[in-house]
Amino acid sequence: MSSRENRTRRPIRWLLAVLVATAVPLVSAAGTAAQEPPATVPDLRVIVLVDESGSIGDADLVAEQEAARTIAASALSPGSVVSVVGFGSSEKPGQSAVDVVCPPTKVDSGQNRDLLAKCVSGLRKRADSEGDGTDHVAALQQALDFVRADGPEKKVVFLLTDGKLDVSSSPSWGNTPERRNRAAADKVGDVLSELDRAGAQVWPLGFGSVDLGALAGFAKGKSCAPAVPDPREQVVSGPEAIQSAIKQAFSSATCGKYNTSERGDVPKGGSLDLTVDIPAVASDASIIVSKRDARVQVEYWAPGAGKPAPQEGAANFVFSGQSTETESVQITDPKPGRWTIRLSSAEVDARDVVAAVFFQAAVKAYLTVTPTQPTAGQTVEATMQVRAREAAINDPEVLRGLAFVVTLTGHGFQPAQIALSDPDGDGAFTGKLDVPAGADGELTYTGQVSGVGVGGDTRTLSTRVRAEAAPVQAQILYDDNRATVVPGGSVTGSVSVANNSGKVAQLRLEVVDVTAGTTLTVDPAQVRADPGAGRTAFTLRFGADSPLGGAGAKLRLVDTADGTVVTERLFSAEITPEPSAFEEFFWIWILLAALALAGLVWVLLRLRARAEANRVTGLRAQLHKNDFLAAELPAPDGAGRDFGFIVHDDFTGPQLQPAGPDEANAYWVRRVGDRLELRGPTLPPAVIPAGVPRHITQDTAIVILDDRAAAVIAAPPADPFGSPATASFGAPAGFTGPPADPFAQTATVAAPTAQYPTAPSTTNPDPFGDPFGTPSYPSGPGPQPGPAAAPERGPQIDPYNPFA
Repeated sequence: MSSRENRTRRPIRWLLAVLVATAVPLVSAAGTAAQEPPATVPDLRVIVLVDESGSIGDADLVAEQEAARTIAASALSPGSVVSVVGFGSSEKPGQSAVDVVCPPTKVDSGQNRDLLAKCVSGLRKRADSEGDGTDHVAALQQALDFVRADGPEKKVVFLLTDGKLDVSSSPSWGNTPERRNRAAADKVGDVLSELDRAGAQVWPLGFGSVDLGALAGFAKGKSCAPAVPDPREQVVSGPEAIQSAIKQAFSSATCGKYNTSERGDVPKGGSLDLTVDIPAVASDASIIVSKRDARVQVEYWAPGAGKPAPQEGAANFVFSGQSTETESVQITDPKPGRWTIRLSSAEVDARDVVAAVFFQAAVKAYLTVTPTQPTAGQTVEATMQVRAREAAINDPEVLRGLAFVVTLTGHGFQPAQIALSDPDGDGAFTGKLDVPAGADGELTYTGQVSGVGVGGDTRTLSTRVRAEAAPVQAQILYDDNRATVVPGGSVTGSVSVANNSGKVAQLRLEVVDVTAGTTLTVDPAQVRADPGAGRTAFTLRFGADSPLGGAGAKLRLVDTADGTVVTERLFSAEITPEPSAFEEFFWIWILLAALALAGLVWVLLRLRARAEANRVTGLRAQLHKNDFLAAELPAPDGAGRDFGFIVHDDFTGPQLQPAGPDEANAYWVRRVGDRLELRGPTLPPAVIPAGVPRHITQDTAIVILDDRAAAVIAAPPADPFGSPATASFGAPAGFTGPPADPFAQTATVAAPTAQYPTAPSTTNPDPFGDPFGTPSYPSGPGPQPGPAAAPERGPQIDPYNPFA
């Protein structure tokens, strides 16, 4: 391309890029322009009432202080307000039944959180001169005053007590101890009812010697969600039970969730690591460490971090209580995974330390109904989806335990409610309900999501009842409700339209309510609906720069004539990284690996077979003296490639003995294919068949037999009535000699009936050649080589008998 052409095309490419960049928002502008502010965890008003009466022991008061700090540290939202009130009784002038040790404090800064952790130290066990009775009414009235103040709508009162009301010495309640306690007990119910009407929950936590029946009577209100237990008593039987009791109470009260570490000890001069898990959906978390002694130092390490907090691990950290026995760190947008809490102590031993993480997902719910404008008596399908940290939640484990409820209200009927479910496990919760036959005018759908671990959210959708069915109706279906795509990938679906208007309808597909950062377009954007029924396929395409994780959106079909929403449907997908070459061709790699493994096994088996074939196991060395067997030595079991032996003379005659590794006069045998190599001090190395003798002196020969080769040759059935046959040179009975040579001029090979094998014929030479030449045998009365009749057997001389 010439430089002129390049300069000409550059503006064109630039113009196309601008058009594409501006065209994309045209499809999804309704979703991106109307983006709502990020979801947040709900604000709380928390009041902790702490029993300081004389019936509480010293250890119980310490446990109450730890519980109060843990509760205060668990308030995640910066808009939450926490108060801590100690109470006893007022028995004399100048005494007060309540002691506000921590006035209402907004936890919107590190200084305020630290102030709450420190002011809890002001709780004390009251002496007789301070009013050491137990006036629950005064404590609950103080809580009611705080609850009625402006501020957070969610209100929770924690009552830490042994449950034993005692105002017997308080003159303000009557003139006798009995009347005083009875009057106060009656008043407790009244104040609890007022707290209930004010929307507060009351959670009684028992410390010390608990009156369980009395403690249970203080529980009041409704928990944070229908599926979560309502307020009930919890008994703290010891320091180890504090986390468990608060976990149950605070989780049900606020719908937050606790994860607790294992317990451990911090040795003096040493350290201890504890771990807690924070899930990916958690938008806010607080790690609370009960370190028992203020001198213990704590570090917080995010998963995979090279430095402790606050240098790595989250968008924001707020530390508090570091100079107290219970410290915490509040984390915004924490890195998900396993966090490590490292405790160290240079001065003291810290026993039974424990860490807990309290977390919550700030969620936002989305609601659709189909049809958008129903007629009276028509069935409507409602769908809800929930998002956290700007991503759609598709994980069934995270969604388990959440409740999705839709309530329909309007004129002319009683409210109707339905619980939604997710049978497909795609993160879209659906349910059907009928619009009452008497409904007219406005309809309001209210969708709520709640459950432990999420902050909860409510969505409202308003519409009107139509007098007759809409002339154009449609349904959107996705080909895959649990789609997994890569950045730049796509998902397909179809829209079915029933056009009963009698004329062509021009419709438009829009993508709205798209998760933050996700680019999503639909093709085609325009749908022509002819009269009758029709179906149009579409493709949703994700931008290459879309972030990984759960992506959600709403696909909407709009009538371009009047802007009426014909139908809409929620959608979610999991955007995963582009697969690597290994992941994309995983099964091919598995097949190749299996083939490589099979090849490796084959090679190893071949090598093993070759090694086994070269082992000298099964060889026997025989020493023949004057044509008689004088000695025999088998190769030892487990021998390697070489079989060594020496010829040793003693008073019984020549013998064979195993050779040492450095034996000078040793004979050595090894396998060479189907033959044998024999070498020795009087023999040059030669390759010979098994059973062929080699003379080492004129009257002494060595023969190497191979039991392995002989075992391959099938022997004829033995004659049970005949005499045992003896093969020459110790060959097994039934040995018929080597197979016939198909290339030799004579087709018959003589059986080895003589003590030595038949010598090769000089007129018919072996075509393969004899590397050892024709052996030279002495002439005389001894047996001659070649085929011959067996000589008459006479008395034999025993070579092993020196006196023969």
